[in-house]
Amino acid sequence: MYVVLVHYTAPLADVDALLPDHSEWLSHHQDSGDFVASGRRHPRTGGVIIARSMSRGQLDAILATDPFVVHKVASQEVIEFQALRTIPELADYADHLTPAE
Repeated sequence: MYVVLVHYTAPLADVDALLPDHSEWLSHHQDSGDFVASGRRHPRTGGVIIARSMSRGQLDAILATDPFVVHKVASQEVIEFQALRTIPELADYADHLTPAE
């Protein structure tokens, strides 16, 4: 899985102007199962996206289409991790250790 930290790089007025497009983009990727959760950071300096396990190339391709990135009002920091333990409701997203690990 991945944690994507979104960092605003432009004034909030510029970010707010793109919120409808960004929200639509998030909804599309949550509906398709790419994203598990997303939301604003507090204080409002950016956001957080939890993405399911996929290839890093696939994630990078998805993230490159974020309107915030396309219009250069935010940058993204990607943290990959193995979700080895989850609550039962998230069991479908759990990663499993393979013998080589």
